[in-house]
Amino acid sequence: MGATLKDVELHVAQLLEGAALGVSMTATPPSLYYRAWPLAAPPLMVAVREVSGDASEDYMGTGRSYLQPDVQVVARGRTYAEAQALARQCWSALHLAAVPGYVSCRAQGAPAYMGPDGNDKHRFAFTVTLAYAA
Repeated sequence: MGATLKDVELHVAQLLEGAALGVSMTATPPSLYYRAWPLAAPPLMVAVREVSGDASEDYMGTGRSYLQPDVQVVARGRTYAEAQALARQCWSALHLAAVPGYVSCRAQGAPAYMGPDGNDKHRFAFTVTLAYAA
């Protein structure tokens, strides 16, 4: 039986949705996305996407894999300040969060400015590393 990979993008998005940041996967239209997001997404939104497939190691001789996938969190807003504030709120909600089924959840560095997107909305991004045994 092989290792079962977790849907880390979905789990991070669920954590952000539960953090009362004003973003939601179920609102109409949604303002929180995992994997891809549409061009028509609202100006104030958050997207979560996996950015690397981490190599696994034998977990303490158990024959299980220890995985540490990275996900990128992108916060977008109408203004620089709005996007930065939302990104910082997301970072605070995720850094060292207790995520069921995971060994750890660490936000890396501070949210970095990515410049405006094609719709002239400002974006900040940061990476979150989650670890689990599979």
